[in-house]
Amino acid sequence: MGRTGVYALHPLLDCEIAEPWLLRLPPRLRDALAWTALTGVCSLYYLIPAAYTAVFYLLLTGRITGAATSAALLVALSVVPMREWPAFRRAAQAFYPVLRVRHNSTPERVERLMQEWHEGGDRYILGMHPHGVVPLQAFVWCAFCDQYLRNEAWGTLYGFGGMATVVTRLPVLRSLLGFLSGKPARYSVLKRGLTAGKNLYMLPGGLAEIFHAAPGTHAAVWRSRRGLVRLALETGARLTPVYVFGGNELFYQVTHRMVEPFLFRALLYTTYKTSILVYSPL
Repeated sequence: MGRTGVYALHPLLDCEIAEPWLLRLPPRLRDALAWTALTGVCSLYYLIPAAYTAVFYLLLTGRITGAATSAALLVALSVVPMREWPAFRRAAQAFYPVLRVRHNSTPERVERLMQEWHEGGDRYILGMHPHGVVPLQAFVWCAFCDQYLRNEAWGTLYGFGGMATVVTRLPVLRSLLGFLSGKPARYSVLKRGLTAGKNLYMLPGGLAEIFHAAPGTHAAVWRSRRGLVRLALETGARLTPVYVFGGNELFYQVTHRMVEPFLFRALLYTTYKTSILVYSPL
């Protein structure tokens, strides 16, 4: 804190790719792969419902074999074990340049943080806002934490992520988030992970915060999200808010008054804690 009582902000630094195989790729090819991966992740929000719809279509048109095969494949992909894959989160460094990711973590601050974490045995609950329409910042955070919040002596602050339980039942998306050490955001699961000494990161705004996601807006849903406070009190973990500037700038939502009634978003959310999202990239 300076003499005027105002905290001094460190200048923003560009996140730099350090993964060897990514550095060997030509920049244009690397960026093309990054955009392809981002498009693929975002498309899953449409492709997964389309796949389930296709099963019902095959069934209604009498193509029993095709329907049974497709259903079996979807079920298999929905129950495949979730396993962490460290190389996957390092590959997310490719998103740095295309999303223009910057940070203000100097080596001195990171060293001090790592020392406090190691010597004090602290654990952290990182509540990240905003959720955004598609939480691409979760992939970026995993790459950043694994790369920057570490040292050779004590390893990394990277722990595990909490995600909506419904996501753990969706094919493909379940595996991708499992690669990032994602776990169902059930209280018992999160408490078990923290008790084991791991740090927790999650986007507590959840689906409710998606409704507020729009370019130019800054909104965080927190008032009804008190489970993390209880979790921090019971485990002794430090509750740490994180805000990702630009997290709402990636997508527009279709919210026109002529379209909204047909989406039944309010009813689906209040009744089933899910919803229908129609969005487009900027």
